[in-house]
Amino acid sequence: MDTLGINFGFLFVQLLFLFALIGLPVITLINLATKKLTGTPLALWVLIICAVPVLGALAYWIIKPTTKDKV
Repeated sequence: MDTLGINFGFLFVQLLFLFALIGLPVITLINLATKKLTGTPLALWVLIICAVPVLGALAYWIIKPTTKDKV
């Protein structure tokens, strides 16, 4: 399909990069909003994800913060 001026391999790489740059942090922030984190941990995660979007989102998914229920 290079005759149409579209290189689909390069287009795929660009779409993957766009998802990593925009989609991953957005999905991470939505997931963070559904957790029951409050106060400082929530603020720190939002700040990290907004400041360093891809690395912050990856760190969030690797660490997976949990909420501790106070009994």
